[in-house]
Amino acid sequence: MKLLKYIFIVALTVVGLEVSAQSKTNAFYGMAMPAGDTKDYVDPTSFRGANIEFERLVRPNIGVGILVGWNTFYEAKDRATYSLDNIEGEANGAITSNQYRYLNAIPIQLTGKYYLGSDDAIIRPFIGLAGGTYYMEQRTDNGLFSTSYKGWTWSVAPKAGILVPLSYNASLALSVDYSTSFKTSDLGQQNWLGINVGFSWDY
Repeated sequence: MKLLKYIFIVALTVVGLEVSAQSKTNAFYGMAMPAGDTKDYVDPTSFRGANIEFERLVRPNIGVGILVGWNTFYEAKDRATYSLDNIEGEANGAITSNQYRYLNAIPIQLTGKYYLGSDDAIIRPFIGLAGGTYYMEQRTDNGLFSTSYKGWTWSVAPKAGILVPLSYNASLALSVDYSTSFKTSDLGQQNWLGINVGFSWDY
């Protein structure tokens, strides 16, 4: 897939920047609150998510990197009569059953961040942007009948957060982001607000 090819080429360029530059590994546990079309499909907040980011500081206040992760959403619906819609929302019949809805999202994104303040600040805020692709899988189970839509989508996620130093090379990291994966012929647009808690290591 051309999209993945371009992302990996840029990622290798990031990794290949001069070895004297400072590097970071950022690891997060993530919660996600559905919004827009995602909330219409699966309403509950997801507490099952994680991501890891490998970052290089190309300037004291500017970092670039690559992020991979995973989020999953789930909702169980009571027994009722449900329309069997296709991805365009057109009815293909109906079924009476319990219904279970799943949405899995795996991002592969390039990231850029701007850090405010200096390394020795008590709290160091940052703002940033991630962009790339999501592998999405949306599945609905009605009794023994299951429908699923899956594929790759373009994605973007503005973000902001803070680092709280714990030692000379480790910090507590807190961030929020708003993820959007764009509509394709196989998948609808998806949106959610992410709340992430983790650690950042410098080396």
